[in-house]
Amino acid sequence: MAGVLLLVIIVNSAGLFTEQSSKVQEGLNSNDTLSVLRGSIKQASSVAPSYTDGLTTYTSSTSQLVLKVSSIDSSGNIIDSLFDYFILYSDQGTVHLKIFPDAVSSRPGSDRILSTNVDNLIFQYLDSVNPPVEVSPISAAKVRVTLILSKKIGLNFTTSTATTEANLRND
Repeated sequence: MAGVLLLVIIVNSAGLFTEQSSKVQEGLNSNDTLSVLRGSIKQASSVAPSYTDGLTTYTSSTSQLVLKVSSIDSSGNIIDSLFDYFILYSDQGTVHLKIFPDAVSSRPGSDRILSTNVDNLIFQYLDSVNPPVEVSPISAAKVRVTLILSKKIGLNFTTSTATTEANLRND
């Protein structure tokens, strides 16, 4: 009897540990993703209406963000009047950051997955007044990002929502 009771306690403890570990990992995942998104927005001069790469066109909307970021030289200095483009979007449960540098820019191009288990990624475009008012993407002075993650833990799904807001550089 004591052995069965001990086994039940151990199994329940292991399940609780797994659940809590998953929640901590999900929180870290949200924080890391939002930190990269916030940093990208702060680097941007503006929100671009769209960017075309070959046959693919990315358009700033509630589900995609196209950022116009000043190009840099090999010393990390800004190159006047040249821009790289950062594309942030969710696709099949992942958040992507694609970087398309200008031909003269020293910034490397990339397609990076920032997060998995994504239910939704929402962009809101805001002006600079207090309290901020939602505006069209090209009129934005700041961007609010909402990230919703969902993960199956045992038989249940846990959902977490995290939000961040960042001002554009606007230089």
